[in-house]
Amino acid sequence: MKKIGIVGLAVIFAAFLMIFNSCKKDFEEINTDLNNPGLDKAAPDMLLTNIIESLSDRVHEIFLGEEMGNCWAQHEAKVQYTDEDRYIYRMSVVNNSWSSFYAVSGMDAHTLYNYAHDKNLYHYKGISLILKGYIASLMTDLWGPIPYSEAWTGENTLPKYDTQESIYRDVIAKLEEANTLLKGPAGPDEEIAGDIMYNGDLERWQKFANSLKLRLLLRMAEKDVAFVTAEMTKMLVTSPTDYPIFTSNFDNAQLNYLGSSPNNHPINENRKTRDDHRVSKKLVDTIYKNAPYGDYRIAIFADIAPGKGDFIGLPNGLTSSQAASYNENGIKNTSKIGSYFTKATAPGMLMSYAELQFILAESVLAGYVTGKGVTDAEAYYKEGIFGSYNQFGDEFLTIIANTFFSAQNPMPAGLTLDDFAQDFYDNDAFPWSTDPVMALKRIQIQRWVASFDQGLQSWIEWRRTGQPEIKAGAAAANGGKIPQRFAYPSDESARNETNYKAAVTLLGGPDDLNTRVWWDVTENN
Repeated sequence: MKKIGIVGLAVIFAAFLMIFNSCKKDFEEINTDLNNPGLDKAAPDMLLTNIIESLSDRVHEIFLGEEMGNCWAQHEAKVQYTDEDRYIYRMSVVNNSWSSFYAVSGMDAHTLYNYAHDKNLYHYKGISLILKGYIASLMTDLWGPIPYSEAWTGENTLPKYDTQESIYRDVIAKLEEANTLLKGPAGPDEEIAGDIMYNGDLERWQKFANSLKLRLLLRMAEKDVAFVTAEMTKMLVTSPTDYPIFTSNFDNAQLNYLGSSPNNHPINENRKTRDDHRVSKKLVDTIYKNAPYGDYRIAIFADIAPGKGDFIGLPNGLTSSQAASYNENGIKNTSKIGSYFTKATAPGMLMSYAELQFILAESVLAGYVTGKGVTDAEAYYKEGIFGSYNQFGDEFLTIIANTFFSAQNPMPAGLTLDDFAQDFYDNDAFPWSTDPVMALKRIQIQRWVASFDQGLQSWIEWRRTGQPEIKAGAAAANGGKIPQRFAYPSDESARNETNYKAAVTLLGGPDDLNTRVWWDVTENN
């Protein structure tokens, strides 16, 4: 056998080290998933953009926000393919919505938070807390107990479910933290980018955090009056400058869609091929038909039915054949959704100034704000109506001119939306009342009116208040009851069975459409 000398051994050993080190380097590169980069590769601007758009797209998604939310709140009704309007929903929509909130907008919000926390980007961190809080609060309002404390961490693929109460309290605490972060200093070299809602305006984000907090506080008020009173009084009376809230429609939390696919409003995209939705008879009757003095907002919510020359609502909960034959021709002789809401650039609303005013009115009237009284409640109520009118801008003024006036009887020059809001307020057939029970009813009904096209929130609020009084349609399923929640996704009962069963126990009732969530104490069916 040929012997290898000392020099030869040294060469071979050196070559081995080179190969080993090269293989080790290649091994690390090969085993790095470039499609799933680490936190160090995160881009906060891109994350923020995607959170806002994916959240708005899902909230206003045609089956979820439109057909379940708007129809179940009886803002809209289905004139074709009426199953959702009859509470026969598609489990695939529930599965997809759950997955989207967790795996898309929610996961991006969680990733943005972690990145901002690691890099000391305090303002990004505050914004991520608001968006994550919005998503979690919406999900728990839709389903009840949901995975929260173990969600989004990546450490547990079968997360436990948390009670709605614990989620509410934690989200409220996180919104408090967000408020503090946003009014504090920026992190090193921090500049907010990718913000397609507020364009980096931190004060408006802060207002959104506090306005959202007030929404949640009112929703849980029946469960903890002392806590809610202390929090609201602190925010609105004791330290209002520390807790700015929406002060005009400029502050609305909404995505202004750009107008061309894929950045157009989901309803606009749906209308390119479908024509299934009409304004509900309940809405038309409430603000137009049964009111001796009609509400001008009917013209922004609904188009005139071409076959009748008037605003005609469609009853909810009809079969497809009943809807098709309604009023001799359901397609032609009922009102479509107003063009403002079906245009490509229609805003994707998450929370409005008008809604906040009605929250303030109800909170003060109910005594949750120490130091404010009935006069303040009425002022908030009136401002809610004015805010709702002005939300739609000059486009609404043009629609009013074309609807209620003519060439022979033109609209007087110089009129503003405030003039029309004042006219409605002065002549409303159901005005503000000195009777606190009637006043509360008026606030809640006007909040429902002002939340048109915000289907999920409108339905959630109806569950809390029972206002307006609505009934399931003639052909409704679900035992003739309007749903009180979403049933859990079928994916969860199959993949996370143990925790799913524990969640149903936490829920306190069967996993169906009629079991109420934690804060829901109103008998409204």
